[in-house]
This record gives sequence, structure tokens and C-alpha cells, in this order.
Amino acid sequence: MGSGGAVVRVGDTVRRPVRPHTAAVAAFLRHLETAGFAGAPRHLGLDARGREVLTYIEGDVGLPPYPAWVGSDQVLLGVARLQRELHRAAAGFAPPPDAVWDRPNLGDLGPGALVCHNDLCVENVVVRDWRVVAFIDFDFAAPSDPLLDIAIAARHWVPIRDAADIDPALAGLDQVARFRAFCAEHGLDRVQREVVVAHLGDFLDRALTSMRRRAEAGLPAYVRVWEAGYPAQNRRSRAWLDVHAAALAG
Repeated sequence: MGSGGAVVRVGDTVRRPVRPHTAAVAAFLRHLETAGFAGAPRHLGLDARGREVLTYIEGDVGLPPYPAWVGSDQVLLGVARLQRELHRAAAGFAPPPDAVWDRPNLGDLGPGALVCHNDLCVENVVVRDWRVVAFIDFDFAAPSDPLLDIAIAARHWVPIRDAADIDPALAGLDQVARFRAFCAEHGLDRVQREVVVAHLGDFLDRALTSMRRRAEAGLPAYVRVWEAGYPAQNRRSRAWLDVHAAALAG
């Protein structure tokens, strides 16, 4: 949902409208390429129409109704491993002093902030033969707490949702066990898990506010999600998290 504009494939490239944060994200993608991180598109500059040009990454992304691999432990842990590699690669990145970022659902920066993806939803992870190969749509990439980036990914991949809002193909997943496994793949201890759980609650609260603002501004993708029942779904997710917070962190 981060792209918010006409994104098209042209051959082995993807063309996207230029937005205020495009230059900063392009600098980050170029850094990832230099750092040897293979799990992101390469930024190839602008085309004759002024659109940014990115490499197209072959593979599948999960779209409802979800395929079985979305709920597999193999893919869940693959997302965590690639995210961990992304954080390592991002550690050496110094953002341009004039960088502009789109960070609508992120909190204040604290010590240890890195430029993170911040939107690792199911649709933004490329999978081939049940193997996680890349992340796409870096529109919300911005300086953030890596533990918040982990929380956002867990929100989508565990998922942190009420049972009423889980895709039928994923019904019956042990969400607590999946969250603990995701955190274990990142090497998080109990204190760090508690921080991730706290981030999840704060993120859901901020997301409700930012989604409302963007829907009220008339942005079509956000209007559709809002009118499809996002406010109630968000509050059910928050209630589920409150009930299960101790088990998740423990």
C-alpha cells in the first residue's frame, strides 16, 4: 500500500512515480547494493518520463486468498532471516542530510535507529519455491527502531490479528508460537520481545490515526481499506494483542 500511485512493469524493470521521498529511498537502495544485500530491487535511475526505474524481481507475493506458503514456518523464518540481513546491511548507511522520508506510522527515533523497510506485509515479500528471496516496495523505508520494524513484520506474518480477521487459508495457526519463533530467528531475548510487543500496540494505535488521515485526504487505496472495515479490524487486533501480550513476550 505504500506506493500510492501507478506502478507498472516494463520488461525486466518496474517504473514508479517520483515522490518526495524517492531520492532518499534510492540512496538507501544503492547502499544496499554496494553492501552486497541481494534481497532488494536495484535502483536504475529515472526513465524518459521521469519515473524511477527499479529491477523487477521474479517470484510470487501473497495476495488474498492466500496460498499455503504464507502460513508456513519455512517462509515465516525466511522473512526473519532476510530482515536480519537487511538490518545488518543498513547499519553502514548514512542518510543524505536533506533526506525526506515517508514515515506515517513510526514513533520517535531512539538510540540504535537504522533505515528499515517498515512495511513488510505479505504483499511486499517475494517468494520462489517457498524460499524468501527479496523485499519490495520500500516507500516507507525510513530511520526507525529495528525492533519496531520486526514488530511490523510480525503484525503481518504471525499474524497479530483476531481470529475473525485471519484469512481462512491460515486459520488455526498458533500465533504465539509463530511470534516466538520469529523473534528467536532474530536472536531476541525476553526484554527485546517485550519491546517488540510494546511497539506492536503503539504501531496499531498510530496506524489507526494515519489511515484515517489518508482516507480523509481521499487517497484511493486508503479509502478502500478504511471503508472495508479497517477501524474495527485494527481495534480487534489491539484487543487480541492486549490479551496475549504476556504470552508473546514470555
